[in-house]
Amino acid sequence: MKSPTSKVNRGFALATGTAAALLALTVSPGAQEPAVSLAVQNECDRLAGSPYDNQRNQAYGAVETGEIDNAAIDSCRIAFEVTGNPRFAYQLGRALNKVEEIDQAMTAFEAAAQADYPAAKVNFGMLLGRLGDHETEFRMYDEAAHGGNVLAAYNLGVAYRDGLGTRADVGKALYWFEKAAVAGDDTAAFNIAVIYDEGTLVPADDETAIAWYDLAAARGNVDAMVNLGIMLETGEGITADLEQATEVYAKAAELGDEFAVNKLLELYASGKIEPPAVSSLDEGMRTLVLKEGDMESPAALAKDI
Repeated sequence: MKSPTSKVNRGFALATGTAAALLALTVSPGAQEPAVSLAVQNECDRLAGSPYDNQRNQAYGAVETGEIDNAAIDSCRIAFEVTGNPRFAYQLGRALNKVEEIDQAMTAFEAAAQADYPAAKVNFGMLLGRLGDHETEFRMYDEAAHGGNVLAAYNLGVAYRDGLGTRADVGKALYWFEKAAVAGDDTAAFNIAVIYDEGTLVPADDETAIAWYDLAAARGNVDAMVNLGIMLETGEGITADLEQATEVYAKAAELGDEFAVNKLLELYASGKIEPPAVSSLDEGMRTLVLKEGDMESPAALAKDI
């Protein structure tokens, strides 16, 4: 079965060369925020607020890494220097990371992380991991996840699943993946499904796998759509339903998945379905089983997390 594994360090450039601290940024707790700097602060928030930061300025939309305007470097640097607010150091790090000024980005992320800014700990941990410091990477994820950061919860799940900077523990991996999934992360839901589907880390459980694939697919995860389609087509853990499998493949194909396209062509050629496949899922994927609250976190772990 096609069960691709998600990577932790999505969307961040690799550091090259010898790391060197090119900035000396420090957080100044309680620093004044003059009214004259308000425009610069707003500009930093507008240009570099992260979708993974639940403490960002909600007056502005979130900006994906690849869409950060280079002007954010100057505005965020000034905003941080004037205010000492770690949010601006974090956003400066994002802007520097986008243009691959990795050393300076790490310095900015570290300044915000030292001020206990959860989102910065995630990015700082990612970059430290790329330098081989997986123990500190794990600690950053752990602190940020306990601080309520969803991406950190997902990354902590990966760390526990793969033994990244800590001892592998599938129970804790599932706990943190579920935390992220309940908060809306489709990749976390997909990873839970894969664990139950493959049956190497826990006993295989097709029904549970289907439920989590279904939730991830409903949120737009293409890999989950493909795996769910396979299970619907073959009757693995569920009554075979070729019509519904075709709908799921068609939706994945619409989103550009090559495997799903080939699956549809294979079904057309075999005469099992009539082309063209019309997806009835355009108005939103329907879920088969799982709803929020239906799955319980491992009870034995709750007291230890």
